[in-house]
Amino acid sequence: MKRKWIITAMLLVAFVMHAQEFETIFKCNPLTWAKDGYEIDHSEVLDGTLKKVRYSLKLTDKQDKTTTVVATFVPPTQNLPDLGIPVPGSPTLQQIVDDLDVVTDSPNVKAGHFAHGSIEFWPLNYGATTKLGLPNGSDKTFDFDDTPSPNGGYTSMQIHNYIERQVVMALNKPQEGANCELGIGNNTTMPPHGNDGQTPNPDWTFTNSGNLYKSAELVIAGQFENLKKKEFIPLNPQKILLKGVTDKPIATAYKVGEPIIFTLTAENFADQKPTKSYFIKWKRTGDDGKTAEGKSNASEPCVITTSLSKPGFVRIEASLVDSRGRQVNRSRIFFDGGAGAEIEKLYGAEEPADFLEFWAKQRARLAAVPLKPELKELPSKDPAVKIYAVSIPCPGPKNRPCTGYLTIPANAAPKSLRAQASFHGYGTSIQRAPSGGPHDAISFNVNAHGYDLGKDDKYYADFFQSIKSNGHGYAFDPKENENPETAYFNGMALRLMRAFEFIKSLPEWNGKDLTSHGGSQGGLQSAWAGALEPQLTQTNPGIPWCCDMSGKELFGRIHGGWRIVGTQALRYYDPINMAKHTPKTCFVNITRAGLGDYTCPPSGVAIYYNNIPGPKKIWWVQGSTHGYVPPNPNQNYFLESK
Repeated sequence: MKRKWIITAMLLVAFVMHAQEFETIFKCNPLTWAKDGYEIDHSEVLDGTLKKVRYSLKLTDKQDKTTTVVATFVPPTQNLPDLGIPVPGSPTLQQIVDDLDVVTDSPNVKAGHFAHGSIEFWPLNYGATTKLGLPNGSDKTFDFDDTPSPNGGYTSMQIHNYIERQVVMALNKPQEGANCELGIGNNTTMPPHGNDGQTPNPDWTFTNSGNLYKSAELVIAGQFENLKKKEFIPLNPQKILLKGVTDKPIATAYKVGEPIIFTLTAENFADQKPTKSYFIKWKRTGDDGKTAEGKSNASEPCVITTSLSKPGFVRIEASLVDSRGRQVNRSRIFFDGGAGAEIEKLYGAEEPADFLEFWAKQRARLAAVPLKPELKELPSKDPAVKIYAVSIPCPGPKNRPCTGYLTIPANAAPKSLRAQASFHGYGTSIQRAPSGGPHDAISFNVNAHGYDLGKDDKYYADFFQSIKSNGHGYAFDPKENENPETAYFNGMALRLMRAFEFIKSLPEWNGKDLTSHGGSQGGLQSAWAGALEPQLTQTNPGIPWCCDMSGKELFGRIHGGWRIVGTQALRYYDPINMAKHTPKTCFVNITRAGLGDYTCPPSGVAIYYNNIPGPKKIWWVQGSTHGYVPPNPNQNYFLESK
């Protein structure tokens, strides 16, 4: 062990002695690269014949322990920008490289000189099937010999010592910031996220391992022959916003066949006068099935004229690219937005003929299980608020209870408080107890799944594994979704109704003010609440999920891909049908609808809005995707009907 440490120390000393022979090409923190870009980017400054390229990765974990690895080899290309973190437009570099030298203080990586190594650099999705036919490559796990897809954007930047069957270093999914995947050596402990018991992927794919580290540093350097340094004015991506606006102030007010004019502007670009040329590259899709694409110089506004041939929405996706088509800072510099034509005419699949009878049956199932809540008072950091962990028996698949955290102002008088329920987005995050709550309201924060509260991490890992079905994430199983009472949504809806029954039973509720809140999946549940809770006075669904679930199959409407495919059984849960049964005594406030949100497509949200018979408001936001709202949106407006 001591001899190995001495050898490693000698190698590190040798590396330092020769470091001055190398010029830094790129330097960044992989955990913040998506937001901040490179700290150093000399890829357009350095000119000469590149003889060797060196990748150095230093990781500091949350206990301040550092691990470093340095890999040097003959470069796969003389084009320096292609040696950086892959971005859309970057080439696929998957090949054997010569003269691999590895220096490291990690016990999980073999140091020394090796005749060959291999790299997997691409801006694409990829599969486990072997591509190069390297010795010992696996078709079952992601390792040193995988196959890039022709599309997608997952992204891989991996260096391997395939002879030793080792990952030297890996950076995957860099556009996800702290949720990227970083690793030195083979991953042997972290299974694909949400899949406990599954074999770990050696190259860190599906681990989100960036969250293990406090900081990280990636330096890419080159050894040059005949080196010259060019004068170069770099672009500062941090100052740029790509914004879009339509010629009408209300982007949903167009007529079918009427010209729709988008103007895209790279704000703060022209003033920088960078040496390189950059372009706004755009793509047009729409509910009418038509597509178009183009690009224009980023120093001038990009004007796109289109139209829609039928009621629906048009989508414009745009990004800033260099002269080779590589996207610049894709996590920040983009536009995804659109416009609508005659959207008041949109409609979806008809509700089942027995829609009301079905929900009457669900109410009867709920009534058959007595309302017997169990409340456990928890410590509160705010003496003015009491906190309770709540569990209430409930029917449904697996008969899981309705669980969540309740807060009530201390010493509240009977019938003195308004009440609200809030619901969560899709996922398997663990609900933790709050430290306080509102001083003027009853608040019940309900998880979607009915799991027990306050358990250890193993309980939740096992639970989230158990709710998968036939290899699908919860609610996505087509077989479950063939029957409305076996669908995962059935238990969620029953727990929602039980939550409101419980709230209304509390003596502090004033008997008149009752609201629902939630975004995405929580927006779906808040849309349900409008129809399923007759005493609800206001519901506030934001970016509501699963509106018009059959819209793609029946009407050819575009969708972003992450969706539950509609079935006859799921029409009982589709918000566009729930909307019709929301009483006029309930005000529906759709707090956000993104014109670039194709997880919750604007066509479906518009149909939901159209079908609400009573007072309603919808906030349309130009350039807003599902998880992103641009700063100071150029078009942020609402439509309201009283």
